[in-house]
Amino acid sequence: MTAIVRDENVGFFCDEMALLQDLLRRSAAEASMDDDPFASVDWPRFLKLAKNHRVYPVLSAYLNKKTTEIPDYVKAELDTESRYNRFKMLSLAAEMSRISACLASGGIRSLVLKGPLLAQDLYGDLSKRTSKDLDILIPAAKLDKARSLLAELGYECEREQLPNVLNGWKWRHHHVSFIHPSHSLQIEIHWRLAPGPGREPGFDDLWSRRREHSFGSGQVAYLGPEDQFLYLIHHGARHGWFRLRWLCDIDVLARRELDWSSCARLSARYGTGHLVGQALILASRFFHTPVPKELESFTRLKRAGERIPQVLLFIRESLENAPPERVRTYERYLFAIKPRRQKLLYLLSLLYPYPMDAKTLPLPASFHFLYFPLRPVLWIWRKLDRTGKPSLVKGGESKLL
Repeated sequence: MTAIVRDENVGFFCDEMALLQDLLRRSAAEASMDDDPFASVDWPRFLKLAKNHRVYPVLSAYLNKKTTEIPDYVKAELDTESRYNRFKMLSLAAEMSRISACLASGGIRSLVLKGPLLAQDLYGDLSKRTSKDLDILIPAAKLDKARSLLAELGYECEREQLPNVLNGWKWRHHHVSFIHPSHSLQIEIHWRLAPGPGREPGFDDLWSRRREHSFGSGQVAYLGPEDQFLYLIHHGARHGWFRLRWLCDIDVLARRELDWSSCARLSARYGTGHLVGQALILASRFFHTPVPKELESFTRLKRAGERIPQVLLFIRESLENAPPERVRTYERYLFAIKPRRQKLLYLLSLLYPYPMDAKTLPLPASFHFLYFPLRPVLWIWRKLDRTGKPSLVKGGESKLL
């Protein structure tokens, strides 16, 4: 293994971001502080960055073991956030066991994608990684059954009830969210790993490579190590890597003895080698992550490096509450990183009716086929509605196609 890029971020990020990066790198290697980088640090800004990048649990654990010049109030705030996160992750872990058991009792196989189980697997402590919800993958055919089981547990579906036109939502989207009104825990039930259209491993393939972990009184299934590595890369890339936490995860996994040849084969099969290369370039740049030799060829792909400047911008400026221009940059980035075959499928999918077509002009289900020729007309109508002209329905929606 070799590290391919080092210290190329100097001057691009603020001093507080550089310190955050350095501390995360040292915490991964359990290295000591051999110099004093704290002289001109804006500590409130540093704390904000630690929270925005969701890395405060790792920082708190590292700094509590080291003698540094970091102010006590900074350590105290990191500790407070970390304690709150521990309680949150314990609650999620208990709910993960309950939901996995509930799905199993209803004959539904399920794979936990992230959450407390990922934290335990990567960092040996479920409190060292943050998670706002539980992500659980099930076979697409079991979605209605899962919805009923979650309703029995008190969960309510968060998704706006748009018309389902010719079953297009199931291949366009990849998950639906549920929230419990009493304790506010959120569950995302996935039937795909990523939004469609596009190729990805089927549920049965993922299930055949699964691992299991004892949580509570039962076993919880989760992705095999190679599938987990590739899933986390795809997830981070889709979000523009704007949180350093996602690159920390890649750094941890890249240092393990995975079946890297299998990772290379799967990446080539599904056209995601450029995303693997992108992730490893970034992880090496930020954390000196060693690159497995079986994956080195992916880092040399032109497509692996061409979107790095945009990603660095997302990391520096964030995508949360982003201004319109940055949102447009992100949308262009999302299209650019799609595998070539997926780009074609995506463009073709724009011709397929959307739920908003049925909301704009409601038709009986037996006439939904008419949305194919009507789609361009309805799309233009919604565009005109943005200028304040009458809509076919009251309160016309302009955010969706």
